[in-house]
Amino acid sequence: MKELEDFVAQKLLQVKAIKLQPHNPFTWASGWDSPIYCDNRKILSYPRMRNIIKIELARKVVEMYPDVDVIAGVATNAIAMGMLVAEELSLPFIYVHPTPKDHGFENMIEGDLRPRQNVVIIEDQVSVGQNSMKVVDAIRKNGCKVMGLISIFNYEFPDTARRFENADIEHHTLCGFEAVLQRALETGYISQEDVVIFRNWQKNPKKWQK
Repeated sequence: MKELEDFVAQKLLQVKAIKLQPHNPFTWASGWDSPIYCDNRKILSYPRMRNIIKIELARKVVEMYPDVDVIAGVATNAIAMGMLVAEELSLPFIYVHPTPKDHGFENMIEGDLRPRQNVVIIEDQVSVGQNSMKVVDAIRKNGCKVMGLISIFNYEFPDTARRFENADIEHHTLCGFEAVLQRALETGYISQEDVVIFRNWQKNPKKWQK
């Protein structure tokens, strides 16, 4: 497991799906300052890596949730990867908006989902987990069981882990925040002093300032 996590961390950094800028932080859509930014959509442009991620996500689904009926992708960033996983496993696919659309049928769930089906959610990354929880709620309200949520990357915020646990959401990931830091440190991408900055940010990202 650790070897896989280290490998995925290496690849995410290599294709710049994850960028680290402790001295020139990014601004998230939430308005938070952050020394790290993750855009896993870049994976889709690299066929070999895309295939590896697809296979490893699918492997986790099969090993942990053999009774799964449907794969769900979180809109919009995890739609493509979720569909690839569903195709690999020859399973039905849906994708779910965190909020209802403001036109047409005003759907949250796109595709056919029948009550009492077992669903595994594919997410590209997990930060505070709000969108993931909204998707879980939408699937549960449809009368289905969410067996688990599998992400490509997890920021490993303690509050998010507690929030998932309280909501009875089982979360697994291919790669975590700590693995990315260690890989970046080993390759000289960041220094030991930079690691302190990242860990301070992770403890309280909402109030951290550049």
